[in-house]
Amino acid sequence: MEEKLQDPSGFQPGDKIRVRSGPYKGARGIIQAESNGLLEIQLDESGIVHIVSKEITNYSLAARRAWKAMPKRAGRPQLPVPRKKMVSMRLDVDVWNRLGEAVELGLIPSREEVVNIWLRQQLDSLFNEVPHLNIAT
Repeated sequence: MEEKLQDPSGFQPGDKIRVRSGPYKGARGIIQAESNGLLEIQLDESGIVHIVSKEITNYSLAARRAWKAMPKRAGRPQLPVPRKKMVSMRLDVDVWNRLGEAVELGLIPSREEVVNIWLRQQLDSLFNEVPHLNIAT
């Protein structure tokens, strides 16, 4: 399988990159300048290095190309019927922190998922207490 290289003319100062090969493989950084076919890159973990363009992945260039190809629909395609509703709610800080701890310990899959599960259980219980309000979900 042939490796696809990015067009070097698309690199711009300020672009975010990841080094694909060489001694800095896996490092991330920001393009500062280009001179004599080398890109001057400020790495997140260390100082400025000079790397040839074929050794990096340019995330900013990829984002610019995606935006150009699909400017009105970035991200996942919308479902015909939304399955989730974005809401804002205020939780006590200690509750939010304890939910985070429970996620880190592997006790719950995620804050969002467990809130959905617990609210659904409580609503089912509430509606089951009043027989004439028993609504199928």
